[in-house]
Amino acid sequence: MFDKRITVNVHASDELNRARFVRQLRLLPEVRVVRRGAAVDFLLMEADDDAAAGELRRLTRDGAPVVLVADELGETELMAVAEYGVRSVLWRRRLTLARLARAVHAAAGCCPRLPLVTALM
Repeated sequence: MFDKRITVNVHASDELNRARFVRQLRLLPEVRVVRRGAAVDFLLMEADDDAAAGELRRLTRDGAPVVLVADELGETELMAVAEYGVRSVLWRRRLTLARLARAVHAAAGCCPRLPLVTALM
């Protein structure tokens, strides 16, 4: 049987945060979490997370659309994220299932692509 769900992979420096986020994603019936070969990559970035910054560069080079879930980003970091081609930025403290679903669909190409600034509001 053909599975029409959008596959996502979650990357994080902290495995506990990753597990919590995966649990949230699994509440979305249209999403299937995988470890490899995902249609969309999520990156969880905490404040001053140098490992995640390096992972962001690698992920954006590898080709799958990236959605960044951040605790906070300064103006310089936000400009860098836009230059890397991140599809959406979600603020962890404002994360809802509806915003999460919208970000997954937009990154997977199911919705018209909005400028990054619009996605931040």
